[in-house]
Amino acid sequence: MASSSSSSSSSNRLRVGYAFPPNKERNVIRPSLVDYAKLHGVDLVRIDLQTPLLHQGPFHCIIHKLYDDAWAEHLQDFASKNPDVVVVDRPDLIARLYDRVSMLDVVSQVKASDSGVRIEVPKQIVLKQEDGEIDSIRDLDVKFPVIAKPLASDGSAKSHEMSLVFNRRGLKDLETPVLLQEFVNHGGVMFKVYVAGEESVCVKRKSLPDVAETEEELEKKPDGAMKFSQISRAEEKSEKCNGAEKKAAAEEEEEIEMPPEKIVREVSNGLREAMGIRLFNFDMIRDGNGTYYVIDINYLPGFAVLPEYEQFLTKFFKEVAEKEKKKKVEEDDSAIEDGKAKPRCCCFQ
Repeated sequence: MASSSSSSSSSNRLRVGYAFPPNKERNVIRPSLVDYAKLHGVDLVRIDLQTPLLHQGPFHCIIHKLYDDAWAEHLQDFASKNPDVVVVDRPDLIARLYDRVSMLDVVSQVKASDSGVRIEVPKQIVLKQEDGEIDSIRDLDVKFPVIAKPLASDGSAKSHEMSLVFNRRGLKDLETPVLLQEFVNHGGVMFKVYVAGEESVCVKRKSLPDVAETEEELEKKPDGAMKFSQISRAEEKSEKCNGAEKKAAAEEEEEIEMPPEKIVREVSNGLREAMGIRLFNFDMIRDGNGTYYVIDINYLPGFAVLPEYEQFLTKFFKEVAEKEKKKKVEEDDSAIEDGKAKPRCCCFQ
């Protein structure tokens, strides 16, 4: 009797395989998540990258954040032979987020139900190696200051090296090609929205301070650009020297209202449907006129920064399994109605 009960209990558990680089794994698969998930019927299993994926498992679901083509091929092969395993998400869809030039194209497909709310992307151009390209910053109506971002968003240290560029002198020292995204004053506050399936959580984070100078005044600044790390150090030094200003800035940030839940939900769902992926986050800001700008999208971010993230992700894993179970039932019912069994599609879910 005990053996039968144990077997039944085991069969009802959900096994989620995960594959991450070590530094990324710490930001998602923490002991607290493993323990909470296990308590709620979900077993998180590390995938051994030195062993063929086909020799591992069984899995009900796989989540991953690896960037190399070899992994994508192994995953495709595994999925074709195991169509019942849900892969979150397809490597070819995730790959679109590795290119900052096209990353934000999907934002144009997101619409708010409130006609008075605008969801946009800051103007941006790619500065190439040719010196003549510098003139295009005016030709395309992109105004200083701009944020210079590496074209690749592949999780490497280099992909996070960004600068705030004040004038043309600042362009000379940039490593090209580079993406120039027009800086939008947003009260020094960014909204980071974390999405897992149909659920989303929005948190408020400190961002770059507003730039008060006019473009003509910025042209006169001797320092044409400043790296984000330099800005952070300058802010820390200023805050240590002037506690009153630090307190005033903190109070001003606190007063900035969070986006309405409806807006967060509509943008989250719009991006999820447009991209076809389910685990991501996006950075959103709001200007003084109430226009929202999506400025960055990241795949499978560090969910561990969220309060109660263990519940958030465990709920997602269980919902993925339930949807797959429901899908199978519907397919079986349809096959019975047609009087024949339909072959399962060997592809990513």
